[in-house]
Amino acid sequence: MTSEEIADALDSAGEHTRGALVPVRARPSPATSWEDAFAQRTVAVEGGHVHWSGAIGNRGTPVVAWRSQVETAYRLAFRWHHGREPEGNVRPTCGYPCCVAGGHLADRRLREGGAA
Repeated sequence: MTSEEIADALDSAGEHTRGALVPVRARPSPATSWEDAFAQRTVAVEGGHVHWSGAIGNRGTPVVAWRSQVETAYRLAFRWHHGREPEGNVRPTCGYPCCVAGGHLADRRLREGGAA
């Protein structure tokens, strides 16, 4: 769809857009820590879920970069919540797509019935 077609569609919906300036969302200030980089990309939602609004890796996993390093958001949230390094892959167990709430994540040990 061309920008002219989009403008026509919006005009027909009662929105005049031709020649109007569209506000651009300001970029967040640079992150000062992993926690800050993570927080800038998350939103708490109903049900205790934490919605990931950041980048998604090529395998569908939420990823965050800070100081030229990349980590999965799942592993960061798991580590902070459980206080230990995860074993194997970390995945949400709640059914909410890309939920990064620490308590909703499980590593191999938890999935196999081991202690947190």
